Amino acid sequence: MRIIVIGAGKVGYQITESLSREGFDVVVVDHDQDVIDRINENLDVMTLKSNGLLSSTLKHLGLHPDDTIIAVTDSDEANMLACLSAKNLGAGTTIARIRNPEYTKDWAVTKEQLSIDFIINPERSTAHEISRMLTHSPAGAVEDFAKGKVQMVTIPINDSTKLNEVKIKDIQNIEDILVAAIIRKGELIIPKGDDMILTGDVIYIIGQKHEILKFCKSIGKAPRRVSNVMILGGGRIAYYLAEDLNDMGMSVKIIEKDPERCRELSEALPNVLIINGDGTDINLLKMENIMQMDAVVALTGMDEENILLSLLAKQMGVKKVVSKVSRTNYISLVETIGVDAGITPSMITAGEILRFIRGGRIISLSLLLGGEGEVIELDAHPASAVVNVPLRELDLPKDVLITTIVHKGKVVVPHGNDIIRGNDRVIVLCRTTEVNRVREMFSSSERNRRNGLWNRFKSSRTFTSN
Repeated sequence: MRIIVIGAGKVGYQITESLSREGFDVVVVDHDQDVIDRINENLDVMTLKSNGLLSSTLKHLGLHPDDTIIAVTDSDEANMLACLSAKNLGAGTTIARIRNPEYTKDWAVTKEQLSIDFIINPERSTAHEISRMLTHSPAGAVEDFAKGKVQMVTIPINDSTKLNEVKIKDIQNIEDILVAAIIRKGELIIPKGDDMILTGDVIYIIGQKHEILKFCKSIGKAPRRVSNVMILGGGRIAYYLAEDLNDMGMSVKIIEKDPERCRELSEALPNVLIINGDGTDINLLKMENIMQMDAVVALTGMDEENILLSLLAKQMGVKKVVSKVSRTNYISLVETIGVDAGITPSMITAGEILRFIRGGRIISLSLLLGGEGEVIELDAHPASAVVNVPLRELDLPKDVLITTIVHKGKVVVPHGNDIIRGNDRVIVLCRTTEVNRVREMFSSSERNRRNGLWNRFKSSRTFTSN
């Protein structure tokens, strides 16, 4: 099985990096030599410098029913055309990035007629993720697993947090939740009982939603009802987010400095207040009562601007602040300097595509710290090696943690004597390098995606089309 990525911008690069880490056979097609050179320097994949929309390029690749095409160029129309062409030339599965809101609401043809198996919209997915952060999370970022039965949230640790300088084994009210991971100075730690939580850490806790809520209240992180939201920047994410929040009955205002974009937003969002102005203007923010906002979301086109605006909002008394960051190396920085949550569209998109491609018994997935770690949700195959064996006796790799077991609808935060039974739903946190091993442990037989012939081809790293 090959995965062919057409377009290697931010999203394409992140997808390629994530797939490559897992050992998938990846080919990247892009017409920009600088992009090709960057991929060759950093990733173990094949590259093709060519226009991925041309029939000659697709024919040169020799498409096969086992191949998956992921079209993530900057053009929606080009992505649709690439998928349609690839299907006609023999590709098995096609995935297209389609971002225009009009295409999501008013299709002249179905995605089946366009030969698209899966549509991704990074901006819409990012907006939905922010909506969940604002409405469901008692702390920072939030992920749901097991059809909502299990939740994972992040909690930034500062001097006033009751968990500061406390060993995990000494934390009170933690019987029914688990500290699954610690982010410390940009590093991912899968902790043990003797590990201590320190100021500046961001911790991930996992458990049932009501247990997490109770725990957060006990450490002074009780959720606050969000009614008024200010969005800085009026791009596509802002549009989708304002639409979501308005449908939930929240009062939303968007500050955008482009007058033409303000007119477009006013027509598309009649119940949202659109303000033409510079979101970095402190006087404007004060005039618009930023201090009375329940939440501020920074969605401008510049990471540094978003971070600074988020810190400014925090200093002005806003309780919940979310910042969009496109660079994955900024993620750990954002949450350790006081911003409640940083969100990266390319990471969200990569997670969605990985879920779709993996299929099988892997149900959902969340990428941590720029893809260094993953939380994956699996069904344990009745014939797998993990079934009917006490957890303490499993030969788990060092960087793998079984965080939750869902057995017949009951959520269990496991201990050493607990047992996984066939078809139980299990949520596992691990380093990305261990994902394949985890999958093998929960499957009935080992899977090996690579073959020697492909590896010999890959040693050349780049091939060219005629």
